[in-house]
Amino acid sequence: MRQYRRHILLATSAVLALAVAPQVEAAERGGDQSVSVFAGIATDAAFTDSMFFPWDNNLQDIGVLGIAYSKRFGTVDELSGGSIPLGDNLTLEGEIGLSGRFGKESLGEVWTGLYLRYDGFPWNDKIYTTIAVNTGLSLLTNQSAFERGRDENNKNTELLHYMGPEITFADPDNKNLELLVRFHHRSGVFGLFDGVISGSTFISSGVRLRF
Repeated sequence: MRQYRRHILLATSAVLALAVAPQVEAAERGGDQSVSVFAGIATDAAFTDSMFFPWDNNLQDIGVLGIAYSKRFGTVDELSGGSIPLGDNLTLEGEIGLSGRFGKESLGEVWTGLYLRYDGFPWNDKIYTTIAVNTGLSLLTNQSAFERGRDENNKNTELLHYMGPEITFADPDNKNLELLVRFHHRSGVFGLFDGVISGSTFISSGVRLRF
């Protein structure tokens, strides 16, 4: 319970920080479409621990290579008619991707997701920064022994929930080229998917080209 309280406190602090951030006039964000490539390595740590407490990561001999296509639908301000605070700094994007695992297991993966991206940081005239969260679905070509071994019920299935929270950095004068750090994560959402509790997380980095 103490661990969950720690995670809730961190998430609440992040939300409050975004709420009080100064509203930045929206600038060109680069192209509405993009292609990303990334590579990563699996961690045995819990998903939230892998992000907020990186010293808890226990890296595994399983890597991932991925490529994704995304399309920006517009800002929340545009899509909602201006009725949502900070909506000019929030964009909605759809993504579809393919990846392959290598090392101790060899599996293919396809995923799709809907991203909400925030870019209202006051330092963006120096380093254009965005953070994004998403929800989606991930399908493996076969069941993962690594994921089954991490599950407290010793269960696994090919289709799980997909999350790929990320942070990106770009030159303000060239927002079409981004560096990204993403947590490539599959989860059973506390048993919602065939009773699967756990899943897998890959700490990854790569580049995105917008056009």
